[in-house]
Amino acid sequence: MHAQTRSCSRGSPVLRDNVAFAEETSVYGGAEVELTFDELGPDTGTTSYLSGYLEFERRHFYAGIWGQVANDEALSELDVYLGYRNKTAAGLSYDFGYTRYIYPNDGGDCCGELTVSLGVPIGDKLTATLDLAYDPAGSLGNAYVEVAYQASEKFGLSANYGVCEIEDAPSEQEWDSGVTYSLTDETAVDLVITTDPIMSTATSG
Repeated sequence: MHAQTRSCSRGSPVLRDNVAFAEETSVYGGAEVELTFDELGPDTGTTSYLSGYLEFERRHFYAGIWGQVANDEALSELDVYLGYRNKTAAGLSYDFGYTRYIYPNDGGDCCGELTVSLGVPIGDKLTATLDLAYDPAGSLGNAYVEVAYQASEKFGLSANYGVCEIEDAPSEQEWDSGVTYSLTDETAVDLVITTDPIMSTATSG
């Protein structure tokens, strides 16, 4: 599923539905509605987003497209991505990919990033994840560490810390923490507090 964006701020994960084809081919899709408060600075008000994605996977190789429409047209985005993901017998998950970022109303084809994601289960309910991304053209990178705790079937908690390199500017450090409540197996509501701080709610399915 799609999880990484060019922005230094990480979005809420999108839950996915899947349909299995013959010979281990699957298709995934999901959608999300998100509201953010003072995302662009103090007293800047509410920004709303509608996003969705479609992804195909076969024998751990995947390719997909993710799109976002915002009430601020400059923030609308289209990502095209591909990669390989798998998991070891010990439970270590790994994902190697490439994503191309397109901003239709703000310069078009922006840039691309090589991505690596590693996830390690810690017991039955705790998971630690490391996400790395690098833009070869701009020589810019970012790194994020996430710890997620599944308190129950319905409630989950998470915390993230990241460092993001900015062109011609000092690197940015940021964090966020949040809680997720699953309405069904395919739909959830998130409440996230971020560095600025920013609060956002999202419904995905």
